[in-house]
Amino acid sequence: MSEDPVRTDGPLRILVVDGDDRVRESLAGLLAIGDRVLVIGSCGQPATALELVTDFRPDVVIVDPRLPEVDGGLRLIADLRAKCPDVRILAMSSSDAHERAALDGGAHAFIRKTFRPTELIAAILATRQPADA
Repeated sequence: MSEDPVRTDGPLRILVVDGDDRVRESLAGLLAIGDRVLVIGSCGQPATALELVTDFRPDVVIVDPRLPEVDGGLRLIADLRAKCPDVRILAMSSSDAHERAALDGGAHAFIRKTFRPTELIAAILATRQPADA
């Protein structure tokens, strides 16, 4: 995916990866408001997420680091960084305890699931900023 330059036109394309279908549906509905982002897909399994990233080339992947399977979300973050370096990763969890592991594992930003809508948009946009910004 690194041959594709970072897009600057149109809404950011988002893939939501969370083991809870209610969370995925809620995020998709929330993010559908406005014109800054477009949810292009969602799933609950790391292997499916990798396929969707390859097929749909999202700009940002929102990942719960506690996905099923042994360290599924953390492994997905590492796999995305290795295989899809242009994709930005927002880790999202209900616990701050997962923040350090997700960021150390390669996520570009972290947000707790208790976010306000404006905080979610800000976190998504923060993934697009250089690390030293």
